[in-house]
Amino acid sequence: MFTKLRLSIGKFIRENKWKVIVALIVWAVLIAISTVLTNMKVEMPITTYTPFEPIIENGETMPSKWQKTIENMIDEYIEYCNKKEYEKAYDMISESCKEEVYPTLDNFKSYVDYVFSKKRLYSIQNYSNHDGIYIFRIRIFENIMETGLTFSEDFKYFEEKFTFKEDGGKLLMGIKGFIGEEKVSGLYEDKYIKITVENNNVTYEQESYTIRIQNKTEHIIVLADSQTTDNEIQLETENDIINRTFKDNKVENIYLNAKESNTFTITFNKFYDEGVKATGIIFNQIKILRSYSGQGEATDEELEGAVDLYSITMPIQ
Repeated sequence: MFTKLRLSIGKFIRENKWKVIVALIVWAVLIAISTVLTNMKVEMPITTYTPFEPIIENGETMPSKWQKTIENMIDEYIEYCNKKEYEKAYDMISESCKEEVYPTLDNFKSYVDYVFSKKRLYSIQNYSNHDGIYIFRIRIFENIMETGLTFSEDFKYFEEKFTFKEDGGKLLMGIKGFIGEEKVSGLYEDKYIKITVENNNVTYEQESYTIRIQNKTEHIIVLADSQTTDNEIQLETENDIINRTFKDNKVENIYLNAKESNTFTITFNKFYDEGVKATGIIFNQIKILRSYSGQGEATDEELEGAVDLYSITMPIQ
């Protein structure tokens, strides 16, 4: 019987020689791979999620007692926005933030409908803490599992800064990087012009000064007229000068007709947590003109007939 079995095996091998050889090679390769993987030391990457450790370290920390409160407030706000419960989400924003960023519920609805066009997920990260204000970076994005987005595709998200400030034992929440109104004062006056600083609205990335200007002459006064020059008005700080940047990257014409008074807002790029104090507003190109079209940069002819051309620095504090 053994002899018969041996003959059968021999016949099978002769008839399937190449198949047997391939099978042995595959088996040997698998054994080799298994041995290598068994002996290989694989160090798995260590990842940590620390949403309450600030990205920008400036010596200030957020009290741990507020961590859960902030987490819950953000979660509740996002949930209201996802469900299009506009009024409930709107009511979570501080009154001062509403007045400055979204003065009406309709304004806010437009924002919600744009960002939350479909249900969104989010992540939070403490970004910075400065002068008792806790700034969080919020990223709002689609559910990758539902959309079928792969990691080879661009991962897009909305990002903005939420701010939290203690007030009377509770937290006030701001969105769009809103910090608040800063009390400032500034006054400049000469025989041509009077300029007064009325207030400064601060966001995480910008400072917007409301100024009141009075033309005391019978001529036209132009303070900013160029579509290309960005240094007509600058913000002076303790250690440098920050070029003026108007919203939407457009330079706004600032001029007054004879005896006119008007209010303007000028916005500068300045990060809130820089810890640098603004000391003045520099008007580099004040023009007292006999004629001005009001359309863009003053012409050579208008400048040749100027009554006066000069610059000033208005201290603010």
